[in-house]
Amino acid sequence: MDVNVLRDLSNADGVVACEQEVRDVLKRTLATVVDETTYDGLGSMICKQVGTGTGPKVMIAAHMDEVGFMVRSITDGGLLMLMVVGGVKTSVLQFQKLRLTTREGKKLNGIVAGEYDPTASSKLYFDIGAKTKQEVLDLGVNIGDMVTFSTEFEALDLPNTYIGKAMDDRLGCYALYEIAKQMQHIAHPNDIYYVCTYGEEVGLRGAQTASYLVDPDLVFVIDVACYPDEFRRDNTNNRQIGAGPMLTHFDRTLSPNRALMNLVKDTAQASGLPLQMDMFNRGGTDGGEAHKVREGKATVVTCLPCRYGHCAYSLIDLTDTQNIAALYTRILPQLDATMKDTVYTF
Repeated sequence: MDVNVLRDLSNADGVVACEQEVRDVLKRTLATVVDETTYDGLGSMICKQVGTGTGPKVMIAAHMDEVGFMVRSITDGGLLMLMVVGGVKTSVLQFQKLRLTTREGKKLNGIVAGEYDPTASSKLYFDIGAKTKQEVLDLGVNIGDMVTFSTEFEALDLPNTYIGKAMDDRLGCYALYEIAKQMQHIAHPNDIYYVCTYGEEVGLRGAQTASYLVDPDLVFVIDVACYPDEFRRDNTNNRQIGAGPMLTHFDRTLSPNRALMNLVKDTAQASGLPLQMDMFNRGGTDGGEAHKVREGKATVVTCLPCRYGHCAYSLIDLTDTQNIAALYTRILPQLDATMKDTVYTF
C-alpha cells in the first residue's frame, strides 16, 4: 500500500463545494487505474473500471468532503468570525491551529477561539494575528473562504499507526484507490464505478446525484466510524482499530439490503478476514441517499474504524484498510449476472 497517497488525501483541504484539492489527488492516483473518469453536476468524481459486461453495474462510494468552517464575517479588529460546516466536535476546538484557503489558493494559518452556540450566531473566531479588517482584506480573504484544521499527516511509533485530519472520509477514498488498483489484475464480470462523492457531511448530497447518474444495480459504501469511549474494549465497542472493517447493520438513514450483508459476512468468513459487526441509530452515510434513487438500489455500508472524528486528529491502523481492500477484491468477482435476482427477490 502506498501510504503517501493517504498522506496527500489527508493533508488536502476540502469542505463541501471546495473539494478541488481532494479531486486533484484522486486524479493523479485513482483515475490512473480505471478506464474512464467523469463527474456529476456537483463535482462527485466517478471512476469506471470495465469488466466483461456480463455482471451488474456496481458502485462503491466514499466521500471527499470534510467537516470544517467558512468565514462568516470580519470584525473591525481583524478577527474572522466562523460558521461551522458539518458536525465539528466543538468540545475540542479551543486554541486549535486552523488554516484558511483563499480564492487564489493561498494558505493562512491561525488559531480558533471563542464560543460555539448552535442556537444562535456562532461566536467562534479565527485569529491570524491581524490588527485591522483591512489587514485581513489585503491578504485576499473573502467571506465564504474555507477554513480547515491545520493538521499534517504523520506516522506514530507503532507499526501501521497514523494520525491526520479528515480521515472521515479520505480513508475511504484511499480504500477505493487500493481496491481499484488491485482489481486491475483480477478477472471480473462487472462494470465497477468508484465514486468519490460531494457534500456527504452536510446532507449526503453527492450520493444522490452520482447514484442517479451511474444508475447502478448494487451500491457499496465505505465510510469511517469511531467509538465515543476509548476506555471500552469490550463487546459494546465494535469500532476498534486493528480489528478489521465494520459491517453496518443499521443507521438512521438506511436499513441495508440483507442479501448483500450476508454476502459480505460470508465472504469475510470464507476468506479468514476480520469483520466487526456494527450498528447505530444516529447519523448516516452516503448509503442513506444512494439507496433511494430511481426504483431503489440494493445498498450495504462498510466502515473503517478510527479513534476520534470530526476534530483536528483521527488515529488509524492501516491494517484495517488492507483488510477492507482484501475483502472487496474477493466480493467483486462474485457479483455475476445472477446477483440481481438474489438481492431483488422479495
